[in-house]
Amino acid sequence: MVWNTGALRILVLALFSMAALHNSSAYAQSGSSLGAVNATSSKQRVLEQLTAAKNADWQAAMDPDVSLTRQGTFLNQMNKADRAIKELTHGFNVSQSELDEALWMPPKHMTEADRVRLIDQLKKARQQDDANEQAMLNDLAWTRSGFPVHTTEFDERKAKIDALIKDLEIGEHVRYSDIREALAVIPSPY
Repeated sequence: MVWNTGALRILVLALFSMAALHNSSAYAQSGSSLGAVNATSSKQRVLEQLTAAKNADWQAAMDPDVSLTRQGTFLNQMNKADRAIKELTHGFNVSQSELDEALWMPPKHMTEADRVRLIDQLKKARQQDDANEQAMLNDLAWTRSGFPVHTTEFDERKAKIDALIKDLEIGEHVRYSDIREALAVIPSPY
């Protein structure tokens, strides 16, 4: 039987969730101090999920059917999971966004429909960035602020999004991590 990495990850996470539910109900029935136990079991559960994600990313990166670009993406994801594991095991806090990023599993292949959908999403993200930049500039113009306007972050994002759209349109391989980053619209400061 051949499993794809996404299905394997979902299966592993489902098993961990079921085990966690079973464990938490057993603790509740035993009447033990739930605060310390839940914190420990929760941390252990996250470490198990991160380890499973790290292993799945490694396996996906070693798949000979995956492009070099995707291999790099999987190795990058593996490193994020590894970093989160190290921080947690050494007593450091890891934010939920860092955990989500470390647990995210990019797809191995991109279909033509995926490509079209991503181009559309990137164009919408660029339009939203433009609207947020214009809102910032309009607000500064109306307040007659003497401070210089810094649009560098918007300009760099536009260039990155434009490059990703171009690569997708001509059929080049792109890193999913770059796409995810580009889809995170800069919020308007106003």
